[in-house]
Amino acid sequence: MSEEALGLIPLLFSVVMLAPLCIGITRAAAAGRLLHNGGVGIRTRKTTRSQAAWQAGHAAALPIINHLWWMAGATVTIAVLVQWQAGGSWGIVAGLAGMGAEVAILMHATKAAGHAAERS
Repeated sequence: MSEEALGLIPLLFSVVMLAPLCIGITRAAAAGRLLHNGGVGIRTRKTTRSQAAWQAGHAAALPIINHLWWMAGATVTIAVLVQWQAGGSWGIVAGLAGMGAEVAILMHATKAAGHAAERS
């Protein structure tokens, strides 16, 4: 196995682990099992102003954050195929692009959480 292919493993592990971590936290906060705190969750000025805003924001973000499962699966598949076909560092580039797409999903979810928190 090439050095580039070995470098792809920790990146893809991070891509995959981001999904259950973020989904689990968001689901717990939306259900009221995770009170607003200084450690985890979608922490913005709007979502932390009250417990109701916290829950409403996370409830609105959850359907968007659930897309992380699909993005993680697609990223792993594409990165492995690209690494296998093109070699070099191209698999890592594909993995980083997938990680960037996950960050975009999280940013979109944060925006939706802020809007929902304002309305609560």
